[in-house]
Formats: sequence, C-alpha cells, structure tokens
Amino acid sequence: MTIRSEEQKRNRPSSTVDHMDGKLILQGTQGQRGWTMLIDEDTGRLSATVTADGEGFVVFGACTVLP
Repeated sequence: MTIRSEEQKRNRPSSTVDHMDGKLILQGTQGQRGWTMLIDEDTGRLSATVTADGEGFVVFGACTVLP
C-alpha cells in the first residue's frame, strides 16, 4: 500500500498494514521519523502521529477517493 500526499505530490510505501474492527492501521518510516495512521473504513476519517528524536506531531483529516 502506498500513501500519497496530494499537496506535496509524493508517495510513500507503508511498512505495516492491518485491519481491526473496521479500522485500517498503517505504519511506516520516512527518514528518521516513524509514523502511524488509523483510518475509519466507513467514514474515511483519520488520525495519525509522526515522531522523531525530540519531536512529535498529531494529524487529523479524512481520506477521499481520487477521480
């Protein structure tokens, strides 16, 4: 599975993909950062975290279908 950032026009493969109770859970790395994303398979709503040495980010959003 590949994660695509529409704003930055970059693709990033995920390292781990799992399904649990209607949730899609993705995990991966980019550079020296690790990330985890949880997507509700019914609504597309998502939450994600990105962590690195001494920093962390929490992201909220929604997935959409590309035409």
